[in-house]
Amino acid sequence: MKRLFALCLSLLSFSLGYSQAITSLNFREWYNPDREIDFSIQVVKEPNQLRVYYQFEAKQLALNKYTLGWERRDSFTQREGTALVIRDSTSSQVGMQRQGMMVFDIPAKSWLLVAKITNQENKISYTYFKVMEANYPVNGWLEENKERVSQKYMTQNKAYVVKSANATTLFVSQYKNDFAAASPPFTDRNANADRFMFYDSTFKISSGSSFVPTRPGLYLFQQDTNAATGFAFRCVNETYPKFSKIADLIEPLIFVTTEDEYKELLSSNGDKTKFDKVILDITRDKERAKTFMRNYYRRVELANQYFSSYKPGWKTDRGMIYLIFGLPDEVSVNDGNEVWYYKTTRTRFTFVKSGSVYDPDNYVLLRDKRFMETWFSMVDLIRKSRF
Repeated sequence: MKRLFALCLSLLSFSLGYSQAITSLNFREWYNPDREIDFSIQVVKEPNQLRVYYQFEAKQLALNKYTLGWERRDSFTQREGTALVIRDSTSSQVGMQRQGMMVFDIPAKSWLLVAKITNQENKISYTYFKVMEANYPVNGWLEENKERVSQKYMTQNKAYVVKSANATTLFVSQYKNDFAAASPPFTDRNANADRFMFYDSTFKISSGSSFVPTRPGLYLFQQDTNAATGFAFRCVNETYPKFSKIADLIEPLIFVTTEDEYKELLSSNGDKTKFDKVILDITRDKERAKTFMRNYYRRVELANQYFSSYKPGWKTDRGMIYLIFGLPDEVSVNDGNEVWYYKTTRTRFTFVKSGSVYDPDNYVLLRDKRFMETWFSMVDLIRKSRF
């Protein structure tokens, strides 16, 4: 079965017919909650190889209505890649979800592993990729109920198994810091995680051991605490990426409230009546208040889902822009940056990759004072529930 699956992958990859560079594609579907598929690629570095895990979930059609092909690109501007013959590949399928694993040699030079999923009924294709690099810092993972944890967060008081690619004992550093929300795009300051932070507590754990996170915050698992390698997960409550408690609902409102309104929310101490009064004062109408709450916190949930990092997704730069401006019309990707374009406001945001051991895929917004007018116009529309 293993060899048959590898052969199928290799045959499919030859029929991809790529003719566009990665830089010319629109990756808007990555952040579209109504997309027809979910696809993720995770890389784990082992001593002598890169182990690649992928997860494919079909949301509308059966899995057999799609083809999955793989190829190699040597750059983001290369128009056509090389079809891959996958070795040491395994796969499992349950219902509408398929998981697989592939093994590659550690490259001397970085390249792109590209997956193309094609709907065989309408011939629409979706592209996903991962940069394969020698110095990739992630060297372990978490499992829950014998399944790999694909998101970047774990749930408080749940049991997980810690797995390391090349160590028997791991040092775990726990950080209580909740980190500040991103600064608006027109400011000249930003709150990013340092490449090395001071932990609040630490302990040891054996690879393969069960682990139950009891305190919220960031957990970093490392074989060597002096090295820039490891893997990190944020511990969140059971409702995440949704927020349900009044105390949790307050903080994301920092982007759309005045200083006095925000102080009033903080002083409400979880009192729903006081919280609702502030929201009603902002929207000036009960129906608009309901629309505001429904739409705004749906965006908070999506930002947490797509952009969770060493801090909650809505607090990241991409999460902040998604929260205020919504789903971009165009998303283009190049080596080291991601650009979002909104047609209505003719606004373009550029995010530069600024990874660390806490999150190799973290992106930082290039801020500019020119964004001020557009930002406050969008905030005003949100406050009027017109979004």
